[in-house]
Amino acid sequence: MITLGFMSLSRQHEEDYAAELAKRAPDFGIRFVRFTPFDISPDTLRVKALAHHPSSGKWNETEINIPDFIYDRCFYGKDSHSHKAKPIVEWLKKYPKTEFLGFGLPDKWAVLNDLQQNPLINPYIPETIQITKYEQIYSFLLKEKTCILKPAFGSGGRGVILLELGKKSITATYHIGKNKQTKSFSNQVSFKTWCKKVLQHRYILQPYLNIQDKERYPRDIRILMQKNESGSWETVGKAVRRGYQNGLLANLSGGSDALKFDTWFQEIPKKQQVILLDDVFSITQSVPYFLDEQYGPLFELGLDICLAKDGRIWLLDINSKPGRKSILKVSPEQKEQLCTSPFKRCLGIHSSREQKGALPHES
Repeated sequence: MITLGFMSLSRQHEEDYAAELAKRAPDFGIRFVRFTPFDISPDTLRVKALAHHPSSGKWNETEINIPDFIYDRCFYGKDSHSHKAKPIVEWLKKYPKTEFLGFGLPDKWAVLNDLQQNPLINPYIPETIQITKYEQIYSFLLKEKTCILKPAFGSGGRGVILLELGKKSITATYHIGKNKQTKSFSNQVSFKTWCKKVLQHRYILQPYLNIQDKERYPRDIRILMQKNESGSWETVGKAVRRGYQNGLLANLSGGSDALKFDTWFQEIPKKQQVILLDDVFSITQSVPYFLDEQYGPLFELGLDICLAKDGRIWLLDINSKPGRKSILKVSPEQKEQLCTSPFKRCLGIHSSREQKGALPHES
């Protein structure tokens, strides 16, 4: 029996999702466990993992070899815990007796910079530069008047800052939950001092894209894509995310609502409908395959697309470890597919390796 390991930075992370996966594992003849990078013993190469007990619904500790396949759901922050975990995960990716369903993506700058070089994808990528000094920010702001600073690492909209150049001052706006906070700078000296503090972390800079609707709610489209058993990319679901009124972003971790794509789609003008569908098709048929070639193998992607007020379609963000909240909220019938796709992909890889005569070890 092959083993699929669900790896996260803590045993509590996505526990409900892991439990749903565990219930379905026996149907595929797969042993399912969950563990953290810190549960691996470097001396014995054994893992202190948790196995789900169907009748009690509890997780029991067990010791096994490193799983044949790993479903990586580690989300890294700036904390020491994340810092310690990264080299372990990188080592695991090179370990010859296991295979990751998906390797994940590097930081936003690396991904967007590569996408900008692709002539098919470039039209959908906002101008993006990596920021290393204050002069870049000020020069960009003079040109655009409004722009967005985004952390090179991170997700969920955390750390995103809107910069606006006024007649007498520069303002920086960012969200902490529902609360919007604004700093105002009356001169370049104070703004430069603030920028230097911000740039202690890595940031990218983009023009501000107005994605607010008529009621001033920001909206974007989350498209969840996964590989099927044979390794082809499929669109699992689409949802429109609506953020706070007058807000910057529409991500769910910021507390937004999820709306049915078809309902929202009928509300936009017919001409825009045709353009949107054509552009969404182009993005979904090019981006996953390009990223697979650059960084693969990948297993799933969350593509965040927006229809800006000027009618342009933009690819705002790409997440290789996407959440499922917005898709399940508008399409609860997709739960079964989302909870079985990791096993189908696992069996697909296993079958392919078996045909080539290269099997992973069995625990």
